[in-house]
Amino acid sequence: MLFPANIEDALIENLKTYNLLMCMGAVFKHVELKGRIGKIMIRDQEGFEGAYLDYYRTVDWALDISKAEFQELDLRSVPAKLVIRDPETQVVVKRYKAEEGLWKQLPLSHTWWPVSLQWFVKRKECDDVVLVAPKRHPRFKELLGGLQLLRREGIAEPD
Repeated sequence: MLFPANIEDALIENLKTYNLLMCMGAVFKHVELKGRIGKIMIRDQEGFEGAYLDYYRTVDWALDISKAEFQELDLRSVPAKLVIRDPETQVVVKRYKAEEGLWKQLPLSHTWWPVSLQWFVKRKECDDVVLVAPKRHPRFKELLGGLQLLRREGIAEPD
C-alpha cells in the first residue's frame, strides 16, 4: 500500500505487483507509467477530497498512462483532463453522463464497468473518470468491447 504521498516528476516503468498496489491519498504531477505494469488502484482518502482538488488546480498534467500495459488499473481520484491516455483503450466518462444512467441498460454484465460507474456516481469528488481496458488482463477484449460500446452510445467521450 502507498498511503498519502505526493509523487512528482517520476517515470515508473515495468512495475511488477504481487497483489493489488493500493495508492490511497496519493497525488501526482508529471508521472509517467510505462511498459508492463501490474495491478494498481488509485483512490482518494475519505475526508480529503477538497485537498485533492486544490492540489490539482496547480497541475498541468498528472499522469501519463498512454504507454502502459496494465494488468489492472482502477483510477478513481485523478481528474481525467490531467491524464494523458491511449484513447483506444482508455476512455473518459463525464459525471453528468454517468448520472443519466443510460449505461445501466447496456449489455455490460461481462465487464466491470457497471461497478466502476456505480461507484463513480456514488462518490462526488471528480467531474469525470478514466476507465481503462487493461491490455494484460485475460478479459481485455471483453473490457475493451464494453468501452467501445460506452463510446458508441455517447456515454464515454468521443475523443
